Amino acid sequence: MKGLLYGIGVGPGDPELLTHKAARVLQEVDCVAVPVAERDKESTARKIAGSHIRADCLIIELDFPMTRDRERLAEAWRQGCETIKDLLDQGQSVAFLTLGDAMLYSTYIYLYQELDRAGYQVMTIPGITSFSAAAAAGGMPLAFGDERMAVIPGSAVEDLNNGKLDYFDTVVIFKVARQYQKLLSALEKAGRLESSILVVSCGHPEERIITDLKSVAEEDLSYFSLIISRKEPVK
Repeated sequence: MKGLLYGIGVGPGDPELLTHKAARVLQEVDCVAVPVAERDKESTARKIAGSHIRADCLIIELDFPMTRDRERLAEAWRQGCETIKDLLDQGQSVAFLTLGDAMLYSTYIYLYQELDRAGYQVMTIPGITSFSAAAAAGGMPLAFGDERMAVIPGSAVEDLNNGKLDYFDTVVIFKVARQYQKLLSALEKAGRLESSILVVSCGHPEERIITDLKSVAEEDLSYFSLIISRKEPVK
């Protein structure tokens, strides 16, 4: 019989935010596959879930580079799928770790789609999203009553500039580091800058909650940075 693949969202950073189900599965599987952006660099997802992985569990590192090169990414996904297929074909159960939630801006999604199409059994275990944890850490409600919320990547900054997002009471912006200056300008123009927070490395020891977004305009922000912006202040 072929093995079962589990896609496990490990949450944003705090190991205590890992779900009970995720912790149980990690104690049961034969192999744990972890994505690494750079060779010789420890996987963040592995550090979060590490205390729940058995000492005798096989750890497989999969190369998923931080790049916008579609061909390079496609090849990384293909190789990752082949590695996991080999393990599943041997009857091994495999847990693939991913930050935050497994079905939100996650590398796991590509593996899931490919393996599901190929007829393998796949089970997804959700994780706490970074924006849920960031909202809790920053005391920033995401939505009241019938309010509308949007979740977008920083590359969609033009939607802020052209007013498309005026319809939403709350906007969560992921992957802001590369677009930070443009996002600052767009939020200020939209009149949302004073009612926005920047959360850096949520759930990690170096976590920061920043209410004056301009104060870090010259910083080289962590990849793990997001903005929660409301149309109107809540305090």
